[in-house]
Amino acid sequence: MNTLWSQTFKSSQSGQRRTVPRVCVVDSKPHIRTFLTQAFEDLGFIAQQCARIKDIDAAVSGVAPDLIVLGLLTPESDVTKVLGVLASKRFTGKTMLFGGRASLVLTALQDFGEELGLAMLEPLRTPFRDSDLQKNLSNFLPIAPAPSLPIDAEEALRNNWLELWYQPKIDVQHMSLHSASALARVRHPDWGIIPPSCFLPSDNDPGFLTLSEFVVRRAMTDWAYFAELRPSMGLSIHLPMSVLEDAGFLEDLCLQLPDHAVAAGLTIEISSVDVGRDPKMVRRAAKQLAVYNVGISIDDVMEEVSWTDIDDFPIAELQVDRAFIAGCAGDRDKRAVCGMVVRIAERLGARATAKGIETTPDFQAVCDMGFDLAQGFLFSKAVEPHRFARTLLRGGAKAPK
Repeated sequence: MNTLWSQTFKSSQSGQRRTVPRVCVVDSKPHIRTFLTQAFEDLGFIAQQCARIKDIDAAVSGVAPDLIVLGLLTPESDVTKVLGVLASKRFTGKTMLFGGRASLVLTALQDFGEELGLAMLEPLRTPFRDSDLQKNLSNFLPIAPAPSLPIDAEEALRNNWLELWYQPKIDVQHMSLHSASALARVRHPDWGIIPPSCFLPSDNDPGFLTLSEFVVRRAMTDWAYFAELRPSMGLSIHLPMSVLEDAGFLEDLCLQLPDHAVAAGLTIEISSVDVGRDPKMVRRAAKQLAVYNVGISIDDVMEEVSWTDIDDFPIAELQVDRAFIAGCAGDRDKRAVCGMVVRIAERLGARATAKGIETTPDFQAVCDMGFDLAQGFLFSKAVEPHRFARTLLRGGAKAPK
């Protein structure tokens, strides 16, 4: 652990306010806990769940949450007991009750909590809108972002902080889910969800090999799980150029492919800058992987395009970054650049993918320009594997009309 991060970590444990607030969701019903947990995580909270009264004691005895969200447990007397436990523990955070909009019990319990001296927020009454929740949480929002400090990837692996989240790629022609893009995240115990820019090592760092091995192992496990619901869905993972030079790594990757991979197809995303440095090596790796229906995708393709002059380049996909997609509906220059990439992809026999789509006009422009795939917040942000399976595979991922 580097010194700067260590000092910051220690200060967060010495009584100073944490950057990312914690919430504990208490309810006897698993689906209620899951629903509320995801709602708070979407707002940036670090969330945990409690199903029983005895779990509350442990939750407030350690690193206490900033907020307790308490559903109307069955029997209702349990809510009274929980409020009593919080008062006896001198809980200094906020408490918010959750229940039916017309519930008289909710009002009575709210009064009881205030009589005990607890800091009670306005109850969250169902059904509620996002604006209702945000209004109740005005003391916590906006949540400050995680610090821009480097985190040791090996430390994240050692502590099981590293996760893979998934974002859908939409088939523009058929308006359906084509594949999932795996994106690395760190779930830090004090700073919450941290993006790759804060923990990914440089390509020549020896730690990248260990990280890449984790990504492959976890992605293959998740992909096999997704295949139970949608066996035809492809998968994309991002790997550094250095691992493509390692014949042993590529062989191990192919051995880990699940049974459905040959039909569904795996895509390995690499930086366009790296391709420009050694296109011959990329071509060699691409031909080796093609035997297993594993393709190479070039990310941020506009960063370096000199390699596109090479004929017969075995590339499966070209990706255009958000910088060129956002606002392309009203920007003639961006559309011209995107159109050039689409034509290059056609020449190479590759798919053209538009990343970072957030508005319907940009999506319509992408369709008109002839892109094959689309990815962005307009369809879904990256989510945890279980949530991806539940909301996008069971429910289906539909493009906007």
